[in-house]
Amino acid sequence: MDRRLRQFLAVAETGNVSAAAESLHVSQPTISVNLRRLEEEHGVTLLKRSSRGVQLTDFGKVLYNHVKVMARLDDQATAEIQNLKASRQKALRIGTGFAWWSIFVRDILKRDQENQAGRSLHVDVCSSLDGLRNLLSGDIACFIGTKVARLNDNLGFEFEHLFSVKDAFFVRENHPLCKKGVTLEDLADYPKLDVAPLINRHLGIVERDDFNPTHTSRKLNYPGVFTTNSITAGIDILQDSNTVLTYPIACEQIFLKHGIVMLDLIDDEAQKIKIGIYRLTDKEPDQQLIQLIDTIRESVDKLTRDGSGIYFAP
Repeated sequence: MDRRLRQFLAVAETGNVSAAAESLHVSQPTISVNLRRLEEEHGVTLLKRSSRGVQLTDFGKVLYNHVKVMARLDDQATAEIQNLKASRQKALRIGTGFAWWSIFVRDILKRDQENQAGRSLHVDVCSSLDGLRNLLSGDIACFIGTKVARLNDNLGFEFEHLFSVKDAFFVRENHPLCKKGVTLEDLADYPKLDVAPLINRHLGIVERDDFNPTHTSRKLNYPGVFTTNSITAGIDILQDSNTVLTYPIACEQIFLKHGIVMLDLIDDEAQKIKIGIYRLTDKEPDQQLIQLIDTIRESVDKLTRDGSGIYFAP
């Protein structure tokens, strides 16, 4: 990473040019000159001095947040290169959404590990937005999840469609809506629960900040919104409140175990959501990933053909 950015990061985190210079083993004047050139390059003031030391301006905070990510990626690349040089086995790192981990990915990986004894494996279970961010940063090699609308086309995401599912509305047992036939208008009387919210770290991945994460046309004006990035916390929120969660119908049996039920809409639009595999077009998959993706394709094809994946559709 550019040494000026490294020096800026050190000053921002220590709050002191002298301390940063000592930690980086460079002279204080060198850092001061490079910080000034960095400010000239951007045409803004990045740092200001006060009695408490050096502090970030609003412009400096923006740069700092991005430089932190750059530093992490740089450190990760260095670590991977060193691991490869040392001939260590590289772990296969993938991501998946909660629904698909529970429905089929878990079983696929269990069989894969039985057939590939000794293989190192890492799995991130998260929302599609977090999964795409992890994919872009190099933390995972592929992500299995929902197709996201309004992605930034310049980032090089490639989506392979595996199957489609319907989404549904879920609430706690004994929710007021469980006692009557439900219309879409009825849902607008209760708070919405969002377990895949768009937050700052996702900006730049999607093109707009008012997007709908899937290609569904269901847009309701809820009286309030609860958000969390954890499906476990989301289930707790559903159990403790009258919130309504939109989630793939394939999770109906999983949610039932937690006292969460699916509403039977009398005017259901029966929309389909695409589920598939995201990869980066500019990164060639290694043999481990190729084999795993082939296994996923075969397993999903079998589920859709023999009826065991009753919620799946082409």
